[in-house]
Amino acid sequence: MHHVVLSGSNVKRRHIITALSTAAAFTLLTTSPAEASIHRTKPKGWRCSFDSKCTNGTKSGPKDQRVLYWFRGDFEDTLIRVGSSKYGMTHIKQGGTHKRKFNHPADATAMRLWDKALNNFAKGSKGQRFKNTATHTYKYGGGAKKRTMCVMTSDLTIGKGNSYVGRKGIITAYWVKGHTGWKGCNNKRFN
Repeated sequence: MHHVVLSGSNVKRRHIITALSTAAAFTLLTTSPAEASIHRTKPKGWRCSFDSKCTNGTKSGPKDQRVLYWFRGDFEDTLIRVGSSKYGMTHIKQGGTHKRKFNHPADATAMRLWDKALNNFAKGSKGQRFKNTATHTYKYGGGAKKRTMCVMTSDLTIGKGNSYVGRKGIITAYWVKGHTGWKGCNNKRFN
């Protein structure tokens, strides 16, 4: 690295640029999950928090229990299964409980937003609407197109004994208008 000696207003400008660069780097480190990613097969190191049975036993099952995507995160991992009318990709593609397909996208762009929501740890971005679930949010868009992606996951597992396939995963995902925290995802007009 080269050191340049600046004088007068150039010194101020250098300090401002350095401060802005440092702030940008800090923001990037605090908002960009290091391990966030989406995988077609179970990635090495995938884990259900601290539950080794869930971590080691979670697998793709038959039919609606088949895992479509595995999500890695900084603190906890999840997945999305084919599911049924009550959870997973089938539930999302049908437009959720209220059959509102317009705000339940399930394409690659939507999945990247789900990943960002799962790994967003900003104040107010996560909460618990129902027992054994977590709501994760990610704000995107601007102006009249401000939206918040809401992703609800379940910590419950599927099956027992030989039929155990582990974590249920993503129950639903949809966007709501405006930039909001997790409580804004509870609006029944959208989910």
